[in-house]
This record gives sequence, structure tokens and C-alpha cells, in this order.
Amino acid sequence: MKYPNSRYGNPQAMTHYAQGIPLKQLAHRLRRSERTVSDWLNGIRKVPFWVPELLRLQAIERDHIRYQMGIQPLRKKFGVAQDTGHIFDAPTDLST
Repeated sequence: MKYPNSRYGNPQAMTHYAQGIPLKQLAHRLRRSERTVSDWLNGIRKVPFWVPELLRLQAIERDHIRYQMGIQPLRKKFGVAQDTGHIFDAPTDLST
């Protein structure tokens, strides 16, 4: 590797860590314009190496802070689905 600034990051890793973050907020976090971030996400421009690494570190730090504060991760309750398209809530009392 001659020049570290010519390395590129994994675009799939960036889309994984950017999931659920609005484009405006993501651009603010990365301190880049919305156009640049949009080009990275759409594959028009190559992603710099530091972008997925920074998003990964931010996610790890966010999870660690939640762990220190005693906040449990949100878990979805799954229900039973039928062919009719109706979704029934999962039972809250599992003793029966």
C-alpha cells in the first residue's frame, strides 16, 4: 500500500451501519455533504476506508453506553400469522 488515502471501504458495510439513519443525519455525522453520502450509498463514488470504520465504532460506542446505563436492547415480539393476512399478538403468558 503506497498511499493510505487511496484505500477504499466496503460499500456493503457502510449500508449495513447506515441502515435506519436519515441521509441528512448521516451526512452530519460524517461531516460530508448529503450529495457525497448519497453517491457513496448509491455506488456512484467509491467509499473511503474510514467511513465504514467510523460508523462501526459509533455503533459499538452507542451499544456500550446503553450497556453502561442499563438499557436493554429492544426485542420485537413475534406473533402468529395466518393465510388471511391477520397477525395475532404473541401470548404474554406462556405458562398455559
